Amino acid sequence: MKKWLILVYLIMVTIVFFNKEILLEWIHESDPSHLPVMFVLSTFIATFPVVPFTLFAGIMGAKYGIMIGLIINWWGGVSASVIYFLAARYLFSDFFKKYIQRFQGINKFNSMIEKNAFIAILFARLVPVIPPPVVNIYSGFTKISFLTYLLASALGKIPPMFIFAYGGDQIFSSLQNLLAGVIVYVLFLLIVFFVYRIWLRNKTKRRFV
Repeated sequence: MKKWLILVYLIMVTIVFFNKEILLEWIHESDPSHLPVMFVLSTFIATFPVVPFTLFAGIMGAKYGIMIGLIINWWGGVSASVIYFLAARYLFSDFFKKYIQRFQGINKFNSMIEKNAFIAILFARLVPVIPPPVVNIYSGFTKISFLTYLLASALGKIPPMFIFAYGGDQIFSSLQNLLAGVIVYVLFLLIVFFVYRIWLRNKTKRRFV
């Protein structure tokens, strides 16, 4: 992470800390008129992370509850994925190619895509071992159809966006439930990773049969 971005994050955390009463008051308001703005903000912050998206996503869960918070977070995550994909494919390919070269694991991700593009992107969303911007941009360089990319991203974004909203919803009400939710989510990630490893091993064996 660039030093300037870390500095921005520290400034934002400091501002939130010294204005936490105002933030808490806003969170507990029940006025739904801010919802359209939150959808726009969700897309903007997911695309340009001037503040950590996880922080924003947690606040959405705290303010609007799990389901509405999930929808707002999911909308922003998927929208940002689409924006980066289309920008890499049609607008700023040269710029993004230089960015992608910094990521050492890109060859491994490419081999995953060659085996099954839908599963590769779905897994990358469910278990974010590969940074989301790398998934978005590199997918735009491949021959993956936009529909395949969109469906895999839309499905894969649901669990992480749910846990962000759930965490925000529970942090002010029950730390016990929050901890339980985190444990369940970690177990879910381990199961997904285990299933993917089995699928990948079977896929590799078939190529040599």
